[in-house]
Amino acid sequence: MKRDIMKDAKYQFNYDRALYVNRDAKKAFSLAFIDDTPEEELSRRIEESTDVTRWTFYFNAVPSEGEKRELERVLG
Repeated sequence: MKRDIMKDAKYQFNYDRALYVNRDAKKAFSLAFIDDTPEEELSRRIEESTDVTRWTFYFNAVPSEGEKRELERVLG
């Protein structure tokens, strides 16, 4: 069901990074975050407004600045 929520919201799975990514919204969700988050909360995070000039990452553990830069480079 949660993966259907992601697909319905136009998130694509990135196999190399094990993330669901929406490049238009500039949001990325880790599989662990998706698995550990209730569906209602996941939907709220998908819908919440963010600064679309920067990537927003939803992980259980906050990625380091270096990890964020690498993900931003890879994701575009």
